Parts: sequence; structure tokens; C-alpha cells
Amino acid sequence: MRVVRETELKFLKRELDYLAAAEIITPEKAEQIESLYEVRDKPSFTRTLLYVGSILIGAGILSFIASNWAEMAKPIKFLLIVGIFIACQFAGYKLEGNYPKTSKSFYYLGVIVFGAGIFLVEQMFHIGGSTQDAFLWWAIGIIPLAWVLRDKWILLAAAFFSLFHLMDATYLQGRVIPIWIVVLIVALYFLNGKIAFSRGTAFVNGVVQLVFLVTVINFFLLRYGSFDEPFIQGLILLVIGIVLVLRKGKIHDIYVYLGYITHGCAALLLSFNETWPAQVEWLYIPFSLLYLLFLLYLIKRGSLFSIIILCVMIFRFYLDISFEFLPKSFVFIIGGVLLLGFGFYFEKQRRKGEGKHA
Repeated sequence: MRVVRETELKFLKRELDYLAAAEIITPEKAEQIESLYEVRDKPSFTRTLLYVGSILIGAGILSFIASNWAEMAKPIKFLLIVGIFIACQFAGYKLEGNYPKTSKSFYYLGVIVFGAGIFLVEQMFHIGGSTQDAFLWWAIGIIPLAWVLRDKWILLAAAFFSLFHLMDATYLQGRVIPIWIVVLIVALYFLNGKIAFSRGTAFVNGVVQLVFLVTVINFFLLRYGSFDEPFIQGLILLVIGIVLVLRKGKIHDIYVYLGYITHGCAALLLSFNETWPAQVEWLYIPFSLLYLLFLLYLIKRGSLFSIIILCVMIFRFYLDISFEFLPKSFVFIIGGVLLLGFGFYFEKQRRKGEGKHA
């Protein structure tokens, strides 16, 4: 199913009715085309109340358990956690038919209880492991639920928990390659397409892939090179970001935006002379000039996002130079003028593009 706004679906229906009336397509074909689309869920007051209520109930239950944790016997603790989780899933299942919104709120409450139960059970049985390991098991545990319920929000939560898991210093410092995260990345990508493509899940999963790549780079740098050479990570991420941007039209737009952010952040890192080895630290100047020319090329092709990156790069060099040679008052005044100019130019280009640029 293609998820669209309600106004877009109404426009499509009018056009299909017109084409059917003009006998360009058959009424059956018009209905078949219309059935491929569904309206994007709108935030509603009822849904908001239910979801906030489930979060508050979850926080209250966990607060009660935590405050009386020391007085409870281990079997009671474990059975209490499992019992609450099963009760949430059972209530959600029973309410699915008549009260789907309330049903989802119970499922979400179960997700919260499941995650908190992992932390509490670890504490109860003195199971070793970092906080990031708990997030890994949390993500693994709720992915099947997201699949069964076809719920994009639970899948998004699993993507975030996978990202939190990768934030472990052991991985980021290159001591271990978390190869098992590849299974989660593939599962998130596959289910995101099966359930209903979510730009948020796709973006977070893309960040997970980039962080995993960084852990692999750091692993080999730690063993075969110098870990204190951030220019290597910067150059690799720069290339990946540029490749994503140049594949515009062949991949989802959200991956293109991720490419802009990736090569923009990598270029900002590489624009500092401290990033480069001492022997060739002067390379930051020609690199920055070449990168600015590349941004101008993208802007010529109609990229509004590149204008933002160009503004950031120019402002970065402006601050670097002006703080040394100008009084602080002039630094702020000229900086403000530059930002106003950037804003005016961005709005002007946006009006010209009217959504055609990316």
C-alpha cells in the first residue's frame, strides 16, 4: 500500500473519476488503482490520550516495583514482571476488534514493560553486561511484535534501540565488531518495506548502518593503523554520503537526505587542520575549496540542502578567521548579516523550486 495524505488521495480519486468518465480507463481499473493507496494516519486526541496514558501507567507500575524491589522475593519479582507483560498483550489482543486504538496502547505498554523487565531481571540475577546490551535484547524482543502487529512505531523503537546498542564504547573504540547487528539491520530494512515504508525507521536504520561501518573502520585502524587518524573515517563517510546523494532518483529520498547529512558532517570534520596528519595538515585548505565547488555544483542542480551545508561551511570559516582579526562586536554583527543573507537566499531559491529541489 502507498501511504499518502488525505488531500492527495482526494485529488487522485477526482482524477480517476474523470479518467473513468472520459472512458480512458475502466471504472474497475480506477477502483483497482485507488485500492493501492491509503491515507496516512493523523494524530488524534483520543490516540494521544491513550498513548500518554499507557506511558504513565507503565511508569507508575515500574516505579511501584522499583520502590518495593528489595522487599520482594526473586520468584515474585520475576512472575510479577512476566505477568504484567502477558496481561498487556492479552488485553491488547482482546480489544483489537472493537477498540483498536486502546488495543495498541496496551501493546505499547507491553513494550515498555518488556524493556524495563530486561533491566530489572539483569539487576535481580546480577547478570553482567552493559546498558547497551539490554537495548539489544529489547530491540530483538519487539521486532517480532512489530511484524505481527504491522506497527511502524514499534519497528522505529527497535531501530532506536539498535542504535543505542551500537553506542557502546567497546564497539566505537574498535575493540570488537558487532557483526550480529547486521541481522537486525536486514530485519529492520525488510520489515520497513513490508509493513509500510516509514521514513523515520529508514533514516534511523541508515544511521545504524553508518555507525556499524565506523565500528568496522575503527577495528581495523586499531590493529593495522593509528586509531587517532579521524581523517580516514571522515574521507570514507564523505564518499558514502556523496554516493547516496548522486543516486537521487534511484533510492528513497530519505536516504538522499541522509547522504547530505553524512557528507556535510564529514566535510565539516575534514575542514579542520587538526583532523589531518601533522605532515599534511595543510590539505584541509584545498579540500575545503574543492568541497565548496562541489556544493556549488549541487546547488546548480537545484539542491536546497546543499545551500544549508554551504552556509554552515562559510560560517565555520568566518568564525575561525574573524575571531582572530576583528573585535567581538563586529564578529556578531557581520555574522548576523551573513545569516540573514543566507536565509533570504534560501527562501528565494525555495520559492523558485517549490518542492522540486532536494
